[in-house]
This record gives sequence, structure tokens and C-alpha cells, in this order.
Amino acid sequence: MTKSPNPKKQQALVEIELAAKEWHASKKKERAHRDQLATLVREHVDSELLSENKVSTATGIPRMTIRKMLGKS
Repeated sequence: MTKSPNPKKQQALVEIELAAKEWHASKKKERAHRDQLATLVREHVDSELLSENKVSTATGIPRMTIRKMLGKS
């Protein structure tokens, strides 16, 4: 005798799998945007057009995180 699958359990698994797929896609998109921002930060700070403090204030990102984007500790 085989046990028939529980439809509620199957639906729950489908919902979880879909949410996980969407979450992974969001994280991938977030990383791409973060990389784009880091490139712009490096360009503008390295050219001395903007300071670390100015970028930090404009973005709302802590200055230490901006420094990490610049490869500084």
C-alpha cells in the first residue's frame, strides 16, 4: 500500500520553492547593483570628484563600507 501525497504539503513545497527561486534572483540582482555602485564610487572618489564622506552622505551607506568598496580597510 502506498500513501497518497498530501495536497497541502505539495502546495506548501511549491510555494517554498517559488519563494526561494525569487529570493535567489533578487540576491543576484542586488549583487549586480552593488557592483555597479562600487564601480561608480571608485571612479568618482579616485578622480577626487567626490569625497568618501560626500558619497557616504549621498548614499546613506556608512563611510567604512564606502572605504571597503575602495579597497581600503
